[in-house]
Amino acid sequence: MALNTEIDFSKKPIQSKKGYGIDFTVETYSAIIKDIQDSIKGSTLEVNDNLVLEGTTNASTSQAIYGINIITTATASDLATRLPNPVTGKQTVFINNATIPILVFPSIVGGEINGVVNGYAEIPPDGKVYTFYCTENPLPGAWTWSPPAVGQIQLPTIEVAHTNGVQTSAYGVGVPGFQLINPPGPNWYDDINITGSTALTFTPSIEYWRAETFNPAVNLVTTKVYSNFTPADGANLPIIQRKVAYNNLGGGMNNYSASGVNFNTGASTVPTGPLNSPAEIGDVSTYYKIQPSNLVHVPPAETDLIGVGAASSYYYTFIIIIPATAATKTYKFDIFLEHT
Repeated sequence: MALNTEIDFSKKPIQSKKGYGIDFTVETYSAIIKDIQDSIKGSTLEVNDNLVLEGTTNASTSQAIYGINIITTATASDLATRLPNPVTGKQTVFINNATIPILVFPSIVGGEINGVVNGYAEIPPDGKVYTFYCTENPLPGAWTWSPPAVGQIQLPTIEVAHTNGVQTSAYGVGVPGFQLINPPGPNWYDDINITGSTALTFTPSIEYWRAETFNPAVNLVTTKVYSNFTPADGANLPIIQRKVAYNNLGGGMNNYSASGVNFNTGASTVPTGPLNSPAEIGDVSTYYKIQPSNLVHVPPAETDLIGVGAASSYYYTFIIIIPATAATKTYKFDIFLEHT
């Protein structure tokens, strides 16, 4: 069995792992490790059965070993590690058994992963084997790996009519005719929520919510938002909140805040292209942001699941907030959800 293939988890099922809302069987660590070691003839790999993560950037003090690195815990503030110091021809393995995706950076600044200098690899919390091969040393080094396949969901374009001087909050998922503007409730869940258990009540109605059919559920890894908001529209930028509702096996639906996108921190502008009047999504100088979900993850872990859970689907909706200082205009947003 080559190392760049996935371990066959259908063998010797001994336990069901349900903590992240995904139901699948896994082998014992010893069986998994033996499979890996058997694939490298004559090799014995060192095992770190609890690689401790630290931070969220390439400044992380955590560093993996050459061998098998098993991750058991990751949080939104501690989810990063670095590869070992590069030695051409050597390889290292990661198995993420935490509840959120983790980030793996080169060993030092300037290193490459799949040809991207100072890039990172995002490993999903799926308990599968991911192998990194060192292709260049000495420092800073270069590495290759095979990322998991990524799928993408695109929502219909969301349009929000805004008047300067008053903040606009728009609720919905882009279904024409179903948008809630500046509702009166003091809390978001006073105006948009799901209640019930087997028979569900959607507020304001089911058209304001969306659910996918993935079964088992998949992990949200990246949210991409593209807009027609430009620097000329104001210094304060939009905020895109994501809300999730699902049955947590307690007999009823629970409504949660989830990972979102704040254009005020780290948004980029399109460098070249046409400029319409008024501006359209993708025109030069329009804002966009690509947001890894694990960097803004909001507990519980299930809020970053998409699809069918143990007791219900994971329903989600968006609240787009246009600041009062923004120019009078109809703002447009294209939202993409990437998942593994």
